[in-house]
Amino acid sequence: MSRRSPEAGVDWVMNLRAVTRQRMREVAGLETRGKKGLDIGPGQKLGCLRSFAVDSDMVGIDTDVIPQGFDPREYLRMLRKNSAMRVIKTLGRKALGVDARFERGLADRLGVDRLPKVPVLNMNAGRMTFPDANFDFVYSHSVFEHIDDPEAALREVTRVLKPGGAAYIGIHLYTCHSGCHDPKLLAEEYPEPPFWPHLRPKYAGQVRSNAYLNKLRIKDWETLFENIMPGTRFYRDRHDDWLEAAIPELRAAGELTEYSDDELMTINLIAVWKKPQALQVARAS
Repeated sequence: MSRRSPEAGVDWVMNLRAVTRQRMREVAGLETRGKKGLDIGPGQKLGCLRSFAVDSDMVGIDTDVIPQGFDPREYLRMLRKNSAMRVIKTLGRKALGVDARFERGLADRLGVDRLPKVPVLNMNAGRMTFPDANFDFVYSHSVFEHIDDPEAALREVTRVLKPGGAAYIGIHLYTCHSGCHDPKLLAEEYPEPPFWPHLRPKYAGQVRSNAYLNKLRIKDWETLFENIMPGTRFYRDRHDDWLEAAIPELRAAGELTEYSDDELMTINLIAVWKKPQALQVARAS
């Protein structure tokens, strides 16, 4: 999730939760209520994970350590596994009450006294230790672009899903305006010039990713899903139409010519898949 106020963060989670449930119903006929679910890469605030956990049996996995309180042992693990900067940022949010405001606001919107605490296991998505056919649904948003072997991770998703289960995987595309994941771009509500700076050599030095990116393009992702999860349905979250008006002028100046309008304007590629009833997938050796 980008840097939003706690109140805006609550709105974002509630909208994403509703859209995710709607799309899993459309594609797989699956209702998440009462089901067993996995969230891959839930993020430091655990908003979507804990919102699903209000009425589903949830677990999360992440390669980061994600403290859910002030236990010093968790922060020591975070320091060893991640970085001192991550520890400082997390403690700062908690000390300033940012996380508490977010959690109270989200609990109110969900109609509960408090958000459930959910286990988050330190685990690589490409080498999960869960049994085969273990989850009714698998959810992930803005994570797979950070995975160095997304093919292995997708194969693991197919393995741990129960037959008839649903996968919902949202990818923040590298070729959109904010695709380099520079915090400056993620923090802005609306794009500001220079547009698509990471794709334009004269501006690329002004932005820097906040994490590893595999930089796969939209056709790479579609091919990967179609090979591993045949029948995947794709949805696109797009930039506002006014941004598209900047493309012809940039192309006339010789910029962005190697990228399609679809690549530049699609922020998130959403892949939703129903695992066939007869499909059994063995763990990779």
